[in-house]
Amino acid sequence: MIFESVDTLMDSDDDHHFELLPRDRNKCTLIADVIIIQCVCVCVGAATILSCVWTPEYSTWDFDKLTRIMYLYDSEACGYQLRKAKMISNLQISNDTFGLEVLPIRWQPAITTVSTRLSAKTRKYIELSLTFHVIWFFLAIAFRFIMKNNSDIRALKFALDVFFYSCVIIVGFDFSMAIVYVTHIKQSLTKGMILRYSGWNIDLKLNNYDHFAGWLPILASVCWLRGIVFFMINLYFCKVIRIILRKIRRKEFRKKWPVDQYNPFPEPQQLQFVDNSILVYRLGERKPQI
Repeated sequence: MIFESVDTLMDSDDDHHFELLPRDRNKCTLIADVIIIQCVCVCVGAATILSCVWTPEYSTWDFDKLTRIMYLYDSEACGYQLRKAKMISNLQISNDTFGLEVLPIRWQPAITTVSTRLSAKTRKYIELSLTFHVIWFFLAIAFRFIMKNNSDIRALKFALDVFFYSCVIIVGFDFSMAIVYVTHIKQSLTKGMILRYSGWNIDLKLNNYDHFAGWLPILASVCWLRGIVFFMINLYFCKVIRIILRKIRRKEFRKKWPVDQYNPFPEPQQLQFVDNSILVYRLGERKPQI
């Protein structure tokens, strides 16, 4: 693991100022640094997709071509004019049967395949992810500064709360997108299916059209999970931040309820009566207690 177990917070007499252990501050700083690096990498990758860098015209390998046309390159958004296949000419035959017992042929338009445009959907998802990561980037910078230099308990708790929920949102978004991309496997069982659904069947040629191509949506799902390794690291970050928050709240609870409140019940006192003819005492009180 990257971190050791989270240690206890150091006590202080002031209600609003206390000191985190240096190792806890270093952990929070390392969390912010790792997340900043992740955000930079995601922004660079998203910029290459949105700027139409991944054109499939000059690619040679089949899976390289299919990856670009399926997810990385949106032909409409990038201004690439796809050549359309010629439409099937409809055969029209007269309905006049000339008195013969022949059913007439009913004319119907030709059925064409409708493209699902996975690359266009990916472009929208990338724009949404880029917005989330830009916000997360600035939150990580602010979190790093506060946890490094601030000792106010309210500021620390607010920073930990905001950053914890931002990490949870990003982790949940990545996991939901990974599920969405796994479902694309039904549209990519073969290489020919990807060409047909994407609309590139006239512009691109492959070496083999019947090979299994379901690895592409699986790879896209793994990419949304940040290679799975960084996804698990982000989950661990959430756990570490949650433990530190729990320590701070426990510290606040101890300050609100002093130790004096937990003393044992006091011993009963002897009643003082005005009438001196009545003697009230407990067993064992005939002798004075010193």
